[in-house]
Amino acid sequence: MFGVLMENKTAVMLIKQNLSKSPPQPFPMSFVHQPEYIPGIPAATITTPNNSTRVENRVFVKGTAQNIEGEFSLWLVLYDYNASRHYPQDGPVAISSNGQWGMNVSFGSSGRYDITALAADKNANESLLLYQAASESIGDYSGLPAIPSGCITLASVTVSRT
Repeated sequence: MFGVLMENKTAVMLIKQNLSKSPPQPFPMSFVHQPEYIPGIPAATITTPNNSTRVENRVFVKGTAQNIEGEFSLWLVLYDYNASRHYPQDGPVAISSNGQWGMNVSFGSSGRYDITALAADKNANESLLLYQAASESIGDYSGLPAIPSGCITLASVTVSRT
């Protein structure tokens, strides 16, 4: 046991000595993550509104999406911090051929909200559609306690409804 500790201590000292002689160098240029270049991996951005924006009871949300076709659908979901509930918006979101999308979202009461773009697989898409249909038929949009399994969070902004 003592021998292993001494070997580990020696290894740490050697690493520290090597780093002090030639510290890690920064990349020569900035790295920009571009998920649209990863085939098959869903990606999305929310370009409007910006994070920490104050909004009215309705706002037009815009963004971009890549690789969301076939087994995935794009959804916008509001998370109300006061109610601790998730509110799927009318969906799935239509994405244009150039990857742009936009839709109006509605906020219930004043407070802080996350606007989240999700990629929903077929089962999650079905769950979200069933929630919409049931809510519409009874006229009560009480929200969901959690996002359905099969959803991938792609982008999110936090806003305050005045």
